[in-house]
Amino acid sequence: MILIVYYSWQGHTEKVAMALAERVGGRLEKIEAVSEVGMLRKGMMAAFGMRAAIRPAQTDLTGVDFLVVATPVWSQKVPPYINEYLSQVSGASGKLFSVLVEMGGSGAEKAVAIVRKSLEAKGMRFVSSATTLESEVDAGQFGPAIEEVARAIVAVAAPAA
Repeated sequence: MILIVYYSWQGHTEKVAMALAERVGGRLEKIEAVSEVGMLRKGMMAAFGMRAAIRPAQTDLTGVDFLVVATPVWSQKVPPYINEYLSQVSGASGKLFSVLVEMGGSGAEKAVAIVRKSLEAKGMRFVSSATTLESEVDAGQFGPAIEEVARAIVAVAAPAA
């Protein structure tokens, strides 16, 4: 089973995650904040690598063959809600994962590195990453990035399915 977890504040990352789920037949799991704070505070929390409480989500990866983490980029990092999700992941050893980042301008490499370091520390194996830009999502022109990560996922997840 392919699990696609995502946090989306303004809907851009959600659109990208939904498109990927359609393409690979994955199950979507939305990461939701217990309480949202203002953008300035969110940016500061992201910049300092902080965590913030999330509603219950599927963090036990028993029965999951492949995990995709879809995240926006804030302050060239990931949101505190993604950090919290990553800290709760269990049953992950030996599982495969990809990272899908959605951003307004820059920081994709740092965001991917944060997710990658966290999940590799739990014994997971990195497969691929892809980046979409907010302007491409708004214009509906993010297909090539989704197609690229979908091909990588299907190539390795198909035998396990």
